[in-house]
Amino acid sequence: MMRLRHKKWTDRVLSENKDISSNLDELDQEKIAKANSIEIGCGLGGFLFSLVNENKNSFFIGVEINRNAFASCVKKFASIKETTTNFYIVNAPIEKLFDKFNDNKFNNIYINFPDPWPRKKEHRRRLTYIDKLKEYHRILSSDGKLYFRTDNKDLFNDSVEYFNSSNLFEIQIISPFYVEKENIIPTTEYEQKFRNQGVDINLLIAKKK
Repeated sequence: MMRLRHKKWTDRVLSENKDISSNLDELDQEKIAKANSIEIGCGLGGFLFSLVNENKNSFFIGVEINRNAFASCVKKFASIKETTTNFYIVNAPIEKLFDKFNDNKFNNIYINFPDPWPRKKEHRRRLTYIDKLKEYHRILSSDGKLYFRTDNKDLFNDSVEYFNSSNLFEIQIISPFYVEKENIIPTTEYEQKFRNQGVDINLLIAKKK
């Protein structure tokens, strides 16, 4: 789980950037309606930053539950908001946002290095648990894709089983995944860190049946 200390500038940054970010109680419904891609657990925002700058014709939502990580992400995006407007960042658990999203809404869903919740009694909290897969299937467009990436082999193997048992998706597995060999998605802060340590990365790509 991401552990970040509260920064002195957090409240100021969030107050000054309500045009690009919000919590659950202050959602900008127009921005929600425009979005066609989403990163769940956007962390410090590096991956989302790459997507936003490389895909100007798409509109991205970044969702982050950790307020300190959320604030760092907002600070990063505040530096480009005068010239780039195809993004919106939300501080909320994804479970609280599902009812805000229409069916077949997203062309892309990205889940990068989520908390593995290793204890069995916590498995239901995983972002790939089967109850969430049902929602991803609902909000993913007919030709859309879900990208799930992790360094945690147990989480990955369990997630493959979740996807298979749901019978909702066709899946492709790339394990190990090398971003420099498969030009599919940008790297993340975590991926670069793990690669430097020699840790394998696993990627699952899902398309709805």
